[in-house]
Amino acid sequence: MFKVVDSVVLFVADIEAAARWYAALLSAEVEYENAFYAYVRGPGVILGFHPADDKCPGGIGGTTVYWAVADLQASIAQLQARGARLYRGPIVTSLGAQAAMLVDPFGCSIGLMSSGRG
Repeated sequence: MFKVVDSVVLFVADIEAAARWYAALLSAEVEYENAFYAYVRGPGVILGFHPADDKCPGGIGGTTVYWAVADLQASIAQLQARGARLYRGPIVTSLGAQAAMLVDPFGCSIGLMSSGRG
């Protein structure tokens, strides 16, 4: 079911500062999907920066790995059948990708992305 890691999203208080720090670390440029999402292309993964909120306050629990999947709905169903619960989404992002976040039976987040890449 899982193919590759698509992106790692960090929920932070200041997306600008976090994105610039990682961009400098990776010798990359900061890019933006919209005013609420900045990202940096790292080696083999995109590091995204989203404002912390009530559902994802940041810190150690604020990182979600997004896995690229061929069929978002089928992947959600497969994970739910194994005890995961849907937490956010599914949604269609500003760039047209489909995304969802689930919580595994251990309280960890699992992100799924169906973007046509990979």
